[in-house]
Amino acid sequence: MMKRTNHFASQHYKARHFWFWFVPTSTSIFMSIVLSLATAIDVSGGSRVGLALFTGFFAAVAFGLNFLQTKFGWSSRAEVHRSAEVELGQVAFRLDTLSKYEGQGLTSGSHSTRSRANAIRDLYRIDVYLQAMQRCTPPIPESINEVFYLLASRLKGICLKYPNAVKVRAFYEEEEPDSENPVPIDMQIDALDLLGREIENYWLFPLFLPNARDVVSRTIDIFFARPQVHPQEHHHPHHDEGIDNGSYYEEQQSHMV
Repeated sequence: MMKRTNHFASQHYKARHFWFWFVPTSTSIFMSIVLSLATAIDVSGGSRVGLALFTGFFAAVAFGLNFLQTKFGWSSRAEVHRSAEVELGQVAFRLDTLSKYEGQGLTSGSHSTRSRANAIRDLYRIDVYLQAMQRCTPPIPESINEVFYLLASRLKGICLKYPNAVKVRAFYEEEEPDSENPVPIDMQIDALDLLGREIENYWLFPLFLPNARDVVSRTIDIFFARPQVHPQEHHHPHHDEGIDNGSYYEEQQSHMV
């Protein structure tokens, strides 16, 4: 999730830098130059004063926008979040290579003692590195954090209330259920990918972000709208109704027992 939030934070700050600083600043500087050249033309005194005032106005706007850029640092924030996204991708790749030690692999199994010790050392270094990165990286915008954490909360609530929603969609039941985290990892990844696409489809993105509740509700509706079932399972007419119909899950549960 950290990689995704940093990705959207980078896009968001980059858009703000472009539209709220680069475009108006460039326009103000261009207008100041044009008006300065216009004052050099032999015009009446009243017109010359008006042109001078407009030139000063656009110069002041450019100065003010420069001050805002220094205060908010949209460009530098975008670069930092972009770097964090790349580095988190490398960390994810390293963790994927360590997945062979999952379960009891670090304490027993066919792996050598030296191999397990190296894996523990790498995990410790990754943990320290992530903590240092979190301290050094600017905070993710609250609007982005709210969207992703709301989706995670909604998914957890659905999987706790309707456990068969996991079983009827994309064979997620192959994973071991966990009472503390009932959302299978693959399901969470798929849902986060869908949420990312829904955010990017928002017409004002990346300058502005969609309402968290609206985009998460739409993502949940799409995600659970047409769950896949085993080929041997009989197709039930309620499969297309979505998660809001509680009887759908009750019927699915009785159908699969």
